[in-house]
Amino acid sequence: MRSLIYKFYFFRFSKYKSFYKKIYRLLGYFPVNRRLYIQAFIHNSTAETLDGLKTKNSNERLEYLGDAVLGLIIADLLFKKYPFKGEGFLTEMRSKSVSRKKLSEIAFKMGIHQHLSLDESVKSNKAAIRGISGNALEALIGAVYLDRGYKVTKRFIEKKIVLPYLDFEQLKEHTDNFKSILNQWAQKNRKELEFKVVDEKGKNHSKIYTVAAMIDGESAGTAQGPSKKRAEQLASEMACKTLKINYS
Repeated sequence: MRSLIYKFYFFRFSKYKSFYKKIYRLLGYFPVNRRLYIQAFIHNSTAETLDGLKTKNSNERLEYLGDAVLGLIIADLLFKKYPFKGEGFLTEMRSKSVSRKKLSEIAFKMGIHQHLSLDESVKSNKAAIRGISGNALEALIGAVYLDRGYKVTKRFIEKKIVLPYLDFEQLKEHTDNFKSILNQWAQKNRKELEFKVVDEKGKNHSKIYTVAAMIDGESAGTAQGPSKKRAEQLASEMACKTLKINYS
């Protein structure tokens, strides 16, 4: 009954009814702190004073928070779904689930790009918009977390992201060659790329390798895997994300 009253009010009488209709379709509920959700869609190319928000309030801080929250919740779901799988498998699956390419795909399917506040110079770049949409999805998750807490955020991720767009069983068989992507970027930008094993755990067939992707002698991404090859791929993906390499 309360939800019907809220819906009637927000859709009919609120001066922000257009915003509430859009955000309700996206979230499935009405936000408490409306400004958090406005901020989630403001790209730094157009971060200006919008509806009382200051210039510095682009979605980058929310993106940072949402990235961490999403990683935690996906880790939680995978841990419970695969009770007999080891650390290497779980790390790899989490990395695949929250990869920049995967998030960009999901964000676009969710229609995140329709809510973005972008500079005109960016709007014609479809590849850039897909990447920006993935970042905005993380920012949206950050907004949900700050506005409604962990339980609601987990429910939102399960219902709106995992169930419709993430098939963990299918994802197990999928591999992106991030090492090749990183190598191409390094060659193009005249950077020296090497992979360094920084730690080994376990014995024989149960070993876990920690590998760092080194760019000009500095770590750009570190990851663990059940083999050096797998760890290098995961470290390469982390490096691609850190360096904001567009691979969508």
